[in-house]
Formats: sequence, structure tokens, C-alpha cells
Amino acid sequence: FLKASRRTSQATKIAISPYYSTFQSSVALASSSTSLPAPSLLPSTMISSLSPRQTQITYSNRNRNQSYFHSSTASSESATTTSNKSKTPPPRDTRMAGRRRFYKVVDIVPSSPPWEHFPSESNGNGGANVNGNTVDNPISAGVDGTDSATGISLEKPSRVSIEQSLTPKKSTSSSKSKWYGITLDGRTMKTPLGLPLSVPSLPLALSIASEWDAQKHTIQPAQMPLMTLVCTAIDQLTIPSVRSSTIEKLMAYLKNDTTCYWADPTEDRVLYRRQSRSWDELHKWVEGDNGSDSDRYSESDNGGLNCRPAKAVGAGEGLIMSRRRKEKNKSAGLPHDEKLLLQAREFLKGCDGWTLAAMQNITMEAKSFLVGMAVVRGVQGRYGPFASDTDKAVVASRVEEEFQIENWGLVEGGHDYDRLNCSIQIHAATVLMESIVTAD
Repeated sequence: FLKASRRTSQATKIAISPYYSTFQSSVALASSSTSLPAPSLLPSTMISSLSPRQTQITYSNRNRNQSYFHSSTASSESATTTSNKSKTPPPRDTRMAGRRRFYKVVDIVPSSPPWEHFPSESNGNGGANVNGNTVDNPISAGVDGTDSATGISLEKPSRVSIEQSLTPKKSTSSSKSKWYGITLDGRTMKTPLGLPLSVPSLPLALSIASEWDAQKHTIQPAQMPLMTLVCTAIDQLTIPSVRSSTIEKLMAYLKNDTTCYWADPTEDRVLYRRQSRSWDELHKWVEGDNGSDSDRYSESDNGGLNCRPAKAVGAGEGLIMSRRRKEKNKSAGLPHDEKLLLQAREFLKGCDGWTLAAMQNITMEAKSFLVGMAVVRGVQGRYGPFASDTDKAVVASRVEEEFQIENWGLVEGGHDYDRLNCSIQIHAATVLMESIVTAD
């Protein structure tokens, strides 16, 4: 160690004695290595304060002798170049999160349905004719070339698919829908894919406008759940391939529905009681059981599937029942009756784009197809366990997690956010459907 240290110190020569103290840290770095950093690697402000002679640094080792000269002029030119590079504006970030509010006035205007902006029925590339007084939507997740979202289709729907998907299938109103658009500083907004942003409900338009107006300094996507649902319905669920894949994903949730996995009452009777309080009425509604609730539900109007879903009790039974089978149904999941699966698929195929977007939102948040269907049917006036109380759907979605929180405690920044997000997403989906179903 002493020999190596002696060789290193002898190999280092520094010819800037007036500024030795200034570069003492750099010399210490050189003493611990076989070479000294060039002055270009030192702070430019330190170098520019020295004269040309004072900035000569020489060092040698067993392999080479090198000298570096830097004058204040060269340093200032280098600093100027660096400052010019730093002044070059970075590429514009087109993502929504964190973008500053760029508008002052938010309003709504009467509009026409999105498909009426298409030039012809055979336009398979989208190509909506939107007038020039529009503003691009800053929500650009998945369409801006970044990894801000996944699973987004860039295919533009045709006029026929948009009309078929976005024409509301109302249950409480038979009048023709009136459409409304949202404006920012007098310019009509478009969807992220550039389609006309138009909704068939005045309350829904006002709600979306309120979300935009609530953005104070920067735009926060988490504060605009209705805007997200509407853009999903217009841009994504009007594409036949995306609609089909969405239905398949929702059917996968049914095969592993959370409300079909129950605790064993002999092992955990407290959790079993809570599941019973939240899920018993839901399962009776799905089965079409007339039991004690015959005054509320009947097979003709309850809106359920009129078939009992498979139910696993205990962890062991759940693992066995949900295993991948070798019969005709090779997918993993609970062995629901084929009649139940067929009726669930027919229900999804009969949903318009707005209802399917809401159904997807609730199902993914609740991890339960049955909870999502019960909320949708309740809004459509078909009765059900959550027809008049969306909070009950939120509680039914979080039975097990709330039970674990009570036992083991709440993790701040985790469980509390999950609880809030679940409530926001389910209530937002309910507002979307209620606004369209009850619109004049």
C-alpha cells in the first residue's frame, strides 16, 4: 500500500500554486487514482476565473505525459454553448397529467351526434368532419407515442359502428336524445383520437364541464372520472374489435367473481358473516329467488340471470373448483352453469357503449361481474340490491379488504387511496348511466 501510494504521489504534478487550495479536492481525487481529471471536467465558473497560464495542468504517469490548456475565452465559449443548449426548449409533453390549465372559460353548447360529423357511411378510417373552431383534447394517454397507457387501440371507428354503439338504449325515456358538447374558451373539445366530444345528456355535459372548470393550476386526470369514461366510450368501445375484447375480459371476471369465493364459517365466522350481509341479497337477485323478497323481485322483472352461480367455500374448495379443467371449458375459473354464462354474455352484447364503459369500470374496480351487473340493472330500473344505494355496492366490493384493515391496520397512502378510488369510480359510472337514462 505504501509503495503504491508513493508511486501515485510522484506521478502527480500540479502547476497552479496560487489556486492550490481551490483545487485541493481535485488533487485529492487525483492522488487516489492514476490520472487527474482534465480541467474541462471541473466547474466552468472556476476555470473562467483563471488566466491562461494559471489554467495549465500537467500530469504524468508511467504510460503517458499529457498537458491540457484552457483559457478564459475558450471557457466562456464553452459556457455560452452550454447555456444555449440549456435554453433549447424540451419536446412538448402532450400527456395530460401536470399540464397547466390553458383555458379560462368552460361552457356547453348544443351539438349533433358524433356520427353526423362523418362524410359517408362507408368511411372506414374514421375521418370525422369537425369544424375548425375546435380544441384538441389534452387527454392523450396511449395516443401520444408515450407509454402513458397500454391496451389503447388507435383504430378509428366507422360511422356505422359509432351510431350503433353510442345510440342510448333508454329504459325510462323514449324521447330522442339531445346532444351537447363541451367548449374551452368557445372552442368545442374533441376526444383524444380527434372524434367529436358529444354526449346525449345535459346533466352529463354539465358534469364534465364542471370537472374541467375544477382544474385550477394544472390538469389532474384523477379528478375527471366522467371525462375518462366518456372518452373511453367514444374512442374505444365504438371499435368492434375493442368491444368484443372488452366483453371477453368482463366474462373472465365472472369466472372468478369475488362474491363467489366465501370464507369457511368453521374457520373464520366473522368474515363469513360480513360476506353474508353484503352478498346474500346479491346472489338471491342473480338467482331470481322469490323467497322473502317476492314483493321486490320476480323472475319477470328482477333483471338477474335466473341461475345460481357456482360458489366456493373456504380456500381449499376455491382452489379445487377454480382449477383449469380438461373438459370442453378449458379455461380456469369457477364452473358456472352454461345457462348463466350465456345469459351474461347476452346482457353484455345488449349494452350500448355508455353502459359497457360503466360496466367495465365497476367490474374492474369491484373485481366482480355480479356487482357491476346489479348496479347497471338498478340504474336501468330493473330493481336489484343496489338500485337505490350505490354505497352498498362500494361496501360489497370491499368486504375482505376492509376486514383485513380492521385486523391489521390501515396503510396510509395505500389502503386509504384504494378506498377513495373505489368509491369514486363506482359512483362516477353510476352518474354516467343515470344521466343518460333519465335525460329528456
